[in-house]
Amino acid sequence: MTEAPQAGAKASQTDKDAAFWTWPLAFVIAFVAFVHVVWWFLGDTVVAHGNLADSDGYARLVRVERLLATGGWFDSSLPRANWPFGGSLHWTRLFDVLIIALALPMTAVVGMSKALYWSGVLISPLLHIGTALVLAWAAKPLIGRTAALIAGALTATQFGVLGYSVIGHADHHALFGLIAIGVFGFMVRAFVEGVDKIGGVDRYALAAGGCLAAGYWVGMEMQITAALCFGVMGLKWLQGDGPGNDNESLGSLYQLALGLAVGLAAAVLIERGPQGFFDDAYDRVSIVQLTLAVLVLAFWGAVSFGAKRGRVLTSVPGRLGAVVLGGGMTLLVMWWLFPKVFVNPLKDFDPVILKVFEGVAEYAPISDIPHFLLYIGAGVIAGPWMLWRLKTEGAGRRWAWLLLAASALVYGALAMNWIRWSFYVGLFMTVGLADLVRWVDGAVNKRFVFPFRMLVKVPVVLLLAIGPLAVGATGVYTQTKAADKEKTASGKGDPRPCPVQALSDFLNKPPWSDRPRAILSSANFGAEFLYRTKHRVTATLHHPNAQGILDSIDILGGIYEAKVLHLINKRQVGLILICPKSGHDGYLMKGGGDKTFYKRLMAGNLPDWMRPVALPPDLSKSFLLFQVMGADR
Repeated sequence: MTEAPQAGAKASQTDKDAAFWTWPLAFVIAFVAFVHVVWWFLGDTVVAHGNLADSDGYARLVRVERLLATGGWFDSSLPRANWPFGGSLHWTRLFDVLIIALALPMTAVVGMSKALYWSGVLISPLLHIGTALVLAWAAKPLIGRTAALIAGALTATQFGVLGYSVIGHADHHALFGLIAIGVFGFMVRAFVEGVDKIGGVDRYALAAGGCLAAGYWVGMEMQITAALCFGVMGLKWLQGDGPGNDNESLGSLYQLALGLAVGLAAAVLIERGPQGFFDDAYDRVSIVQLTLAVLVLAFWGAVSFGAKRGRVLTSVPGRLGAVVLGGGMTLLVMWWLFPKVFVNPLKDFDPVILKVFEGVAEYAPISDIPHFLLYIGAGVIAGPWMLWRLKTEGAGRRWAWLLLAASALVYGALAMNWIRWSFYVGLFMTVGLADLVRWVDGAVNKRFVFPFRMLVKVPVVLLLAIGPLAVGATGVYTQTKAADKEKTASGKGDPRPCPVQALSDFLNKPPWSDRPRAILSSANFGAEFLYRTKHRVTATLHHPNAQGILDSIDILGGIYEAKVLHLINKRQVGLILICPKSGHDGYLMKGGGDKTFYKRLMAGNLPDWMRPVALPPDLSKSFLLFQVMGADR
């Protein structure tokens, strides 16, 4: 008699839950999509002219087109880059597959080439929408459904997030964010809801490990998220879970490591195949990362075994000693197997290359207060609130807040040096920000009656949600207004100071279209030339092809004509391109003053083995193009 009403009540509650999520989630989708559409129509100067946001997008599409043309899944080479030696990319196939999958439905209408372009245009906004939905799911156990939905929507008000997810970004940054938030959601549940008592398996920690493996497959920056997850869960185990429950965190750590190891094994096999499974690499997923994951799994397995058979691991000193000993042995084994694993990846780069990459926007530091407020200003408000929540929460929720606060703090510190990390700050800070908005909303409702509460609530909520962003954006706009007035655009359909699209159209016509030629130009243009033409390039802005950049610098920055000609012949250069308006190519002149080859070309003081190429009037405003004579190039 009593069970039927309970079943009916359960079904009714399920229906209410479904109804609660359906329309609010639709609102989150609509709000995030609305922000992207508004940007497309009011702020876009890229896609409107048939361009992509940066050179990485063009390189990605070249890579995908080559995959479709050759079927070479395990081939990461770019034969026309770093000519004549060929280049490569350190990226992996997961994002390539997403690009192709999104393009396939469009191929019947616009053809494969344009479908891939539009896939590259749209994929980051779509991934952002997916990330907003995943964030709403991830944060629900921590801050409740209403605040979690607000958090998902607020991702569209974070400049650090939008900077890598608006239209035209055909790169994997937004995918990193989606995976990182998925990991966070599973970790929150592992902390808040605890171990699944059926079988004693922490399915949430296991799933978090699998998500981490997917992130490693995309790229190595996921190791920061992994370190945060293992670090916070490890601290929980180190402190102890409480009487009668000491092995809960230990089991979670083992399941987290198991998910990571199994997932990485699958990723390495898919990415590299059986023949390349044991090839080592430090900048893309390989046996190196898999070995570390297996060692971590072995460590936590050994600790679990020891915990069941002795009392040493029941005390904090015993556990700390185990971590120090096991961590030391793990590092020693990794150093023995892979000696370069602890070498700074930038150590082997020429300082000139590092100078070149300093000119890339995402590697720039946050240098002033307006940019700080623009990119990570949400932390000014959300940071103290998260610390308060960390202090006042108890049990597993406190550890979830610690993971959130630690993630925001670590990524915020990294963003101060490289702006690219502000993407993660924007995602994690919105959780604390949304929780604060929810609390303020409730406090205002208690103290004011309608309609007066709206007069208080609306400005306060807007201040919390977008206040730092608005102040920062105003400051940055004021700084750049004068500089923007000085910028001039050239080239039909391409408003950039150096309209590579228009020049590519010129090079795709006779007489330059009769055969592929090697173009020496700024590394910023290389990938776009590969995408838009059949020509070859000396330099692209990717670290595996660093020697091409160095030789380009030695040519254009050279003083001795014999050495310059030797390098030109070595690189089989047929065309040399200069764009005086390019803002980040000072490195090409190498500090040699008026004697450099770059300055000679600018002054029209050409050697007898070169001639200038006449350009159409719209292109001659931006470019100087020269042909190397005396060779079939």
